Amino acid sequence: MLSILFLFSIFHISLSDIWYSKSQCTQKEYANHMDINCNSNEFILIGWSHYGTKKLVHRINSSSSSSICEPSETDCIMDYTHKIAELCNGVSKCEVILTQQFIHKCSDEATYLFISYQCIQNSTIIDICSQRSITSLNGINLISPMFPNEYPNNINCTCSIESKKKSNIIIDVESLSFNLQDNDNLLSFSGTIPFGASLLTVKNQLNLKFQTDETLSQSGFWIRLYGYEQCYDDEYVLGSKCIKIFSKKQTWKLAKDKCLSMNSNLIRLHDIIQERKLAYFILTNNEQQSTSFWISNEKENYD
Repeated sequence: MLSILFLFSIFHISLSDIWYSKSQCTQKEYANHMDINCNSNEFILIGWSHYGTKKLVHRINSSSSSSICEPSETDCIMDYTHKIAELCNGVSKCEVILTQQFIHKCSDEATYLFISYQCIQNSTIIDICSQRSITSLNGINLISPMFPNEYPNNINCTCSIESKKKSNIIIDVESLSFNLQDNDNLLSFSGTIPFGASLLTVKNQLNLKFQTDETLSQSGFWIRLYGYEQCYDDEYVLGSKCIKIFSKKQTWKLAKDKCLSMNSNLIRLHDIIQERKLAYFILTNNEQQSTSFWISNEKENYD
């Protein structure tokens, strides 16, 4: 019977956003482009993209040629999120030109490109320099001026973020797209920050200051704000969720029962985006890096 060191449980649950995905072969006999389209009143947000290739044994056993163009867990992949995000984030329609990619760690050419994306309503996206204060939190997206185009020089603006509730509200600032010149900054943040990273969490109120100098600029930033009730001292913050970790080894059933007894559940990963956020959380919490976890409300073939 498999046992583990830790388990996760969700205490505050919010509805997950809808993510779409597309995958297309990169061989010459297929189309040389992939179209990512949202409605005219929506912006594209790229969450994850990779070039991938099948291991030789899986190619031989493949029942159809199209299956080599669909991602699977055993594929050898190359992260391409940053490149696709630079091209598609912040626009309604995006044409991605497919190119032949040799993945050195796989010693093979990629057979497909995979993209996962979301369509964000324009009405939820606000230029950080266009408003001096915001009191509505959940689902609010803040962008740098002119995003996804280069932001102007010599900007100095501040937007005050405050919860309507005056106590026990945590404001979480999550990076969706972040690319600033080293001399430009949002608070103390500059450079490139990965998708899904939590920039900071503060209680009740936050003043976001954006400053740029007179030299070069980049595409800027797109951040998302969440507001939620404060987690307990023995819980971790993960986006809009509070996660509790237990150090006692458990079987899957005992782990699930433990969570249910606390009016909660084992954490569920609905898509590759949530998986990325959880992976980033583990990566940035050193004591968890070499640990295994139970996840999911439904038991698979774990025994």
